[in-house]
Amino acid sequence: MRGKRVFVLEQGSLAKSLLELEERLRPLAGRKAPLLLVESQPVQVWAILLTCQRLGIPLFLGNPSWGKREWDQALAQIGAGWFWRQGQLQPHPSNSVNQPLRDLLKALPAADFPPICIPTGGSGGQLKWAIHSWATLAASARAHQQHFAVGPVHSYCLLPLYHVSGLMQVVRSWLSEGQVVLWDWKSLLAYPERWDPPLPGSFLSLVPTQLQRLLQQAQPVVLEALRQFRAILVGGGPTWPSLREQARQLQIPIALTYGMTETASQVCTSFPQAFWGGNDSLGRPLPHARLHIHSSGRDPVGRIHLWAESLALGYYPHLWLREQGLLTEDLGYLDEEGSLHWLGRTDDLILTGGEKVMAAEVEGEIRASGWVEDVCVLGVPDAEWGQQVIAVIVPYPDKDAAELKHRLTQHLSKHLSSYKRPKHWLHCERIPRTPQGKVNRPYLQQWAMKALRIPAASQGKTDPDPDTPQL
Repeated sequence: MRGKRVFVLEQGSLAKSLLELEERLRPLAGRKAPLLLVESQPVQVWAILLTCQRLGIPLFLGNPSWGKREWDQALAQIGAGWFWRQGQLQPHPSNSVNQPLRDLLKALPAADFPPICIPTGGSGGQLKWAIHSWATLAASARAHQQHFAVGPVHSYCLLPLYHVSGLMQVVRSWLSEGQVVLWDWKSLLAYPERWDPPLPGSFLSLVPTQLQRLLQQAQPVVLEALRQFRAILVGGGPTWPSLREQARQLQIPIALTYGMTETASQVCTSFPQAFWGGNDSLGRPLPHARLHIHSSGRDPVGRIHLWAESLALGYYPHLWLREQGLLTEDLGYLDEEGSLHWLGRTDDLILTGGEKVMAAEVEGEIRASGWVEDVCVLGVPDAEWGQQVIAVIVPYPDKDAAELKHRLTQHLSKHLSSYKRPKHWLHCERIPRTPQGKVNRPYLQQWAMKALRIPAASQGKTDPDPDTPQL
């Protein structure tokens, strides 16, 4: 791989950094004082995580893009301790004793100390951490090895290590004595000539929008490099039909996955061979996990209930009864082969005229048009149909509004039933998101209803505000 924004992470290459960090962090050892790590450099994140494990320091991962509200919220939740922010180690500004943290550390099994707390959060924007340990992360890494029947796992990482998707790539390679190549996404997108063939049998992880951008550019050198991976794990959101079909036609080795922060990434993963054959499932559960669908009557669709060795110990500062598993807010079903099909989240479900519409499916097709930068599909109250489907979009700056409406309508008419197509289009400068990148749906729902002059408690149908920007 050519270019300066690349680092090959090998076990020997960190020796000096680990020694230096151990000296800096040793004052925290033995006190059970937590460290909040907010760092954008992936090598530094990984080295500090290893050092905290060695010294027995509870670690909380943070997002460098946090604003003041998230930062204050994080410090208040963790209480007295230390924080590392972009290379600077400082004591917590408060001397208050955090009793919840003390209680957690006292109740934590010895095999799971010190904890590794990974940020997650719902659509409402409330910051929370999934409590993991080296044992839960290692269980996920072993399952990946067994699923793909590989020895050393070589990973090419484009995702940040303060997110579980990036962190687990490094864990898999580190424990299997493979190599990790840390790539810079913006650099590779801007300079496709920097792509070189990966190591044989390597893995790459992408979110659907990253895959879309790479396939839209269709640079021959990039496509050839993508074809040479053992598997390209795609998760973190739904892949829409046109994106899957494009990847198949180009013979990209996609492995669709299902997982979350709470499970230390994947608990279901398909194989590229099945994907090429037209199978759109997310695969069967990995060896360390099992699933159950809470469905009613003859409807096979229901909430996904899962158990896994990699399941988090709880949400900070509370521990779970892990034997009860995790009943998620995700909707899906298992086919005859036992493979999972994910449809969306319960709060994404829109009921209109007796029909069920999954917002994720409609959003995927709108993205697939290539005419919007971002999108969120919502259901708002409607007196006649119960709910009506609307779309909030962020158009690309150079798109004409009239042509945009025509193109989107034309595209959706080919791919979606009429009841799934948005009845109103609202546009804004950006879709509000939480620090974890999830759409702040409650906020956006209120904004959209106000824009369409729908009272919060109303079930009636109203006409949109003529001053609201629409397509």
